[in-house]
Amino acid sequence: MYKDIFITTLYVAMVFCYQGLSAIAADSTNAPSRRELNLLSSQENTASRMRHFATSPDWMVRPGLVADRSNRIVRVEAESFRLNAGTPVEFPLITLGSGKDYEALAASFASALDLRDALMFIGLNPGQGVDASALRFWPRGDRVKITFHYSEFSVSNPVPRQVPAERLILDTRSSKTLPESGFTFTGSEWLPALEPATGKVYAADAFSPGAIVSVYNDSSSVLDIPRRASQSEVYTYQVPNPALMLPANQLIEVTFEPYYRDALPHALDLSLRLAPATVSTTLTETAFTLLDSQKAVLNTNTSVNGFLAALEHLTGKDRELHVTLLPDETLPLAALQKAAQLIATLDCEQGIRIAPPSAGHPYYRAFLPDERFRLREKRMAEASEMHLRTASGMTTGEVVWIAMEWKDGSDTPSFHETRVPAASPAALATALAARPELPRVMLVFAPGTTAYGAIRGYLEPLLRQNMILYVFAEN
Repeated sequence: MYKDIFITTLYVAMVFCYQGLSAIAADSTNAPSRRELNLLSSQENTASRMRHFATSPDWMVRPGLVADRSNRIVRVEAESFRLNAGTPVEFPLITLGSGKDYEALAASFASALDLRDALMFIGLNPGQGVDASALRFWPRGDRVKITFHYSEFSVSNPVPRQVPAERLILDTRSSKTLPESGFTFTGSEWLPALEPATGKVYAADAFSPGAIVSVYNDSSSVLDIPRRASQSEVYTYQVPNPALMLPANQLIEVTFEPYYRDALPHALDLSLRLAPATVSTTLTETAFTLLDSQKAVLNTNTSVNGFLAALEHLTGKDRELHVTLLPDETLPLAALQKAAQLIATLDCEQGIRIAPPSAGHPYYRAFLPDERFRLREKRMAEASEMHLRTASGMTTGEVVWIAMEWKDGSDTPSFHETRVPAASPAALATALAARPELPRVMLVFAPGTTAYGAIRGYLEPLLRQNMILYVFAEN
């Protein structure tokens, strides 16, 4: 307990010291910058903490940071920024070398890697950030509560503030501050070093934007928002809360602690098996079987209603359900598309979070194509086609390589086809290898009665080429 009191007292003294140094600096010709003064104060605080806590196994001290394992809290020193009203906020906290001061609330005097290590020291586990190339569209990791501690000065009297990070940012679309649901400890990434090109470096420290905490999905950030939001979706809409503007260039403290203090699991890994229903109804032809991480069945009623009832029992504001889809090889394409439509309505923050598919399987949204793309002139870019047919229990295919040409004076393109038979997935792989340049997008057409397993065999060679796939059901 006395150690917590020491840190708090040290912090208050630091703020008063900062004010005095600023006054001296104002009268000096070659005065250090506020950043230099704040850094100096932080370095002195670190040295003091090292003297007091270096031998204690329950304390971790790094430059600009101290972690208390007993009370499960990490304290980081940072410099606050006072942004102009209406300025987009993208990062509550950045590294010193980020260069993003103009769209951040504060810069940390601790490194991103040291913060990651400190969070793990107090028992929090990093997960993974959003990565569209890996078909990972939801952040994963333990939830963290972040609080900004700073002082507002009225003449000579400091007014201490303790404000959740979310409350410092206003969403102009709703006129509300961000939901106070904590941040996800995604942990950033280890990426190849650029210079010298040996080994790997911690992305949040080594590469732009130098984000320690981000308010949009960024795979390089140490902590991310616990929901889906791309940079383009939220940019310009998230601004400083005019009711809680941070002071300019003040040495402040940012604390990190578990959002959940109980020992319950709050992120669950589930699987959803989609198979032909034993008794078809007008509502669905698919059995929805929900499995836990040990593959135990969670719903004996596999109808849509039974599946939804099981989800309702599992979901809640304190639960994240990360679900891997397992389509049965015998499930007809038409039934799989209907199931995908239902799943798309559930794939949201308060529902289920669809995990990346297993190797060799496409992402479920491949079965929800834009029906306008059946017409070549309606497609956004050039795409080739794969046509599948089943006869006598055998599924065969034909690739249609398509080239688009715009002729002078014409406002519509013309298309040129090259058709190549693919009697098997292996033949398709050969046809792909013989093609000098492959399209980025492949549209797959198959009868709605075609079994998923037969279609998947042809999709695997396309997936190995990292193609974007759209699968259409035909009558």
